[in-house]
Amino acid sequence: MKNLILGLAAMAALAAHAADLSIEVSLPANKQGAVLAALFDKSEGFPRGKPLQVSSAQPSDGKAVVQFAGLPEGDYAVSVFLDENANMKLDANLFGLPTELYGFSRNARSPVGPPLFADAAFRVGAEPVMQPVELK
Repeated sequence: MKNLILGLAAMAALAAHAADLSIEVSLPANKQGAVLAALFDKSEGFPRGKPLQVSSAQPSDGKAVVQFAGLPEGDYAVSVFLDENANMKLDANLFGLPTELYGFSRNARSPVGPPLFADAAFRVGAEPVMQPVELK
C-alpha cells in the first residue's frame, strides 16, 4: 500500500510539472504537404534517430502549429520538415542533401550536417512553451 501511495504521489508531481509545447512553423505559402515534427529529449539520436514523440499539422497560409502535450520539465530539441509527397520521410538527393524543406528548434543550423542537440535545445518548465521554426 505504501508503494502505491508513493507511486501515485510521484505521478501527481510529474503531472503538476507537465507543460504543453507548441511549435510554430513558418514556410513559403505556396508549399503544400504535412508538417512533421520529431521531439527529442537527449542528444543521442538527434535528429535522425528515434524521437521521444512525433506530431504533425497541416499548413495554412505559410504557417502550421504542431503540438506536444504534457511534457515533463527538461531540455528538448525538435526537428521539423515539410513532407510534400506524403511518404513520411525527409527526401534527399543522391548526395544526401534534403530536397524537402526542413528546420530545427531555435532555428539552429550547421554548415556541415545537422546541428547539435545543444544548439537546438530549449527548456520546458511548468508553463506552456512556444518555439518558432522556419523551414528552409
